Amino acid sequence: MYMGGEETTIKLLNLPIMKTTSSTITVKETLIHPAIEQLDFARIKHKLMVSEDGDKWSFEQCELAEREYKRFLTLIKVNDRLEIVPTKLMDKFWHQHILDTVAYHKDSIQVFGYFLHHFPYFGIYGKKDQENLSNSFEKTKRMYREYFGEEIDAPEASRCEDHACHVESECACRTSGACQNHK
Repeated sequence: MYMGGEETTIKLLNLPIMKTTSSTITVKETLIHPAIEQLDFARIKHKLMVSEDGDKWSFEQCELAEREYKRFLTLIKVNDRLEIVPTKLMDKFWHQHILDTVAYHKDSIQVFGYFLHHFPYFGIYGKKDQENLSNSFEKTKRMYREYFGEEIDAPEASRCEDHACHVESECACRTSGACQNHK
């Protein structure tokens, strides 16, 4: 989760319309901020596809995760004072990005002008903290829908039952193969 300020105004970018070629995905088509669209995550995707530490990701999973992570970063870029809560997929890709500390630091400075910190403890300090996390995730879903024109709740991109990663639930989606909702 990205911790911003308390402002609740949703700001949208006034991005220029870019010309397209058959091999170019443009900002107009993806709505991903230009500085974020330029980030190269080829090494992260390769690592995820050849990983021996668990499930290997497919090319399609990597492409989806990259798009969703870039959308997450875009929401932070255009709403830098809000608390933006990632989906499970966004958060997994974010963790992979953070592990490459040199690239993550460079990318953070390049895109945001500061180091983008990850606060993994949001929602774990009691009921009120869990409610704050749930409320922030609901705001994130609303911003995502308003900005990208799509719901964030595609099964591959969201938490089971629409809960954020640290919110307690009866769902076992955090344990591979244990989730009853995705059989």
